[in-house]
Amino acid sequence: MKTKASITFGLVDVTAKEDSTITVNDKQNFVDIMDLKKDNIEEIKYGTCEKNQFALNGTFQLMPDYEQLENMCWWSNKMSNEKGEFDTPLVMEINFTEAHSSLGITLIFSSANDYCSKLNLKYYDINNNLLSDSDYYPTNYYTICNNICENYHKIVITFYSTNNPYRYLKLYKILYGAEKVFEGDSLMSAKLLEETSLISDELTINTLDFTLFSENDEFNIVNPQGFYRLLQQRQRLNVKETLLKENKEKDMGVYYLNSWKNKEDKIMEMSATDIIGVLDKTSFNGGMYKKIKFKDLIKEILESARLYNDEYSIEDSLKNIELTGYIPICSHREALQQAVFAVGAIVNSTRGSVIKMYPLNTEAEIVNTMDKTNVWQNTKKFTQMDIVTGVEVTAHEYVADTEETKLYEANLKAGNSKVVFNEPVASMTCEGGTVIESNCNYAIIYCSKDSNVVISGYKYKDNMQTYLVEIKNLDPTLKQNTLKVESGYLIDRNNAEEVGARILAYYEKTYKTEYTNVLKNEELSNCVDVEGYAGQKLKGVITKQDIDLTGGFISDTEIIAKIKEDEDG
Repeated sequence: MKTKASITFGLVDVTAKEDSTITVNDKQNFVDIMDLKKDNIEEIKYGTCEKNQFALNGTFQLMPDYEQLENMCWWSNKMSNEKGEFDTPLVMEINFTEAHSSLGITLIFSSANDYCSKLNLKYYDINNNLLSDSDYYPTNYYTICNNICENYHKIVITFYSTNNPYRYLKLYKILYGAEKVFEGDSLMSAKLLEETSLISDELTINTLDFTLFSENDEFNIVNPQGFYRLLQQRQRLNVKETLLKENKEKDMGVYYLNSWKNKEDKIMEMSATDIIGVLDKTSFNGGMYKKIKFKDLIKEILESARLYNDEYSIEDSLKNIELTGYIPICSHREALQQAVFAVGAIVNSTRGSVIKMYPLNTEAEIVNTMDKTNVWQNTKKFTQMDIVTGVEVTAHEYVADTEETKLYEANLKAGNSKVVFNEPVASMTCEGGTVIESNCNYAIIYCSKDSNVVISGYKYKDNMQTYLVEIKNLDPTLKQNTLKVESGYLIDRNNAEEVGARILAYYEKTYKTEYTNVLKNEELSNCVDVEGYAGQKLKGVITKQDIDLTGGFISDTEIIAKIKEDEDG
């Protein structure tokens, strides 16, 4: 299959827009210049009295009364002359409270083929010293003014002319930086590994490994003028795959730069992870929970990692499940795993920028049948998974001791200090300092001067109880194999048996199927039919796709499958 992969580096300072204050020397009365600070503005093409502007192809609308106009961003009040020039140039000044650095600036004008044809861009530092002064001659409504500038506090843009005569200047978006796209010969190789666990005993991390060829040394580590110095951990990458025969573009997801190095003079090797990989590097303070709704616990965990409502989704059937238990100080990834494991949710962050949480549905619609027509010859392999005859689940019940004990004593310096406890504690008191923040795992203590600090409180005791779920009517000749689940700290006596039954069902008569195929519409956690040997048919769920993006969209795929009941003799 002929395909084309592309990886886009969003070298944009996303904090600059929020920090900006914009003023202009000329504008229409109906515009609000602050619209330029909004995201996702969609232009509506309005017909005006500008010469030869109102195309009669159905793409333009009549302009309503001014009070009904919204999201107009910046339209100038002055119109360019017969040469497309402004008699008095238009000036935009953008001030910032903090220093910013970016790969130039991106200006998005009207997509109705109306844009500025000449402009000047100046950057200034905090003392109003000129850092950079460059002229640009745009040839498209989407204009990238490439020019690396660091630690600027002010930008002044002067607009001299429009590409068409007798036009208002119309600007709809400003990006403080630019997007750099690698595709074709500049993207030498790219491989994507997508995985998920159907029981969430682990939150897998999807990875992207790719090699770039940078002809002009933009990404060369030792090039002082290159883009390399603007790269950062968590640099956002957008991955696309285009099926050329169908002229169809697929979103392969958002990834975050993890490491990079020069392989040769102009060749860079880079690796990235999905958002779960980012969560693995950040810390969550944990807590003690009693009948907290799943949606509220997820919100607490992810907002602590600065991920908000539009960056994750929870299927409705999971939202109001109540959980009781404990989460120690751990990574956000580990905390998320504790929560989803307890409710039986799959976590999937592929093919987009959102973390999706939903229950396993083995009755979902079959997206494809994997048979000899779409599986490479001699690549299919079946392996029976371990036969688990029982699951022993430890339920946890945390009860505070009735006897107060000394939890911590030390000399602390003046200021704030974080004290971490070896065991969860309740109802703490502090001598020698002030507790300004705490939960069962830690306390932040403020001392006005160097002090001896003593913290007392009540330790939690974990009253553990085990629940055994076994295969019914177990064949006495079958070797016993009991799986133990001990560290699910959000498992209590109310959900222990349910968790055990879910895990037992996962392992019962289950096969891991592996094959190589050219991807079409298959995605992680999709249900597929698989043609077995001797006419057998299996039904399973895709749990892994190791994809060669630059080598024909070929995947080494794994599914967890069971023989279809109607063909199981």
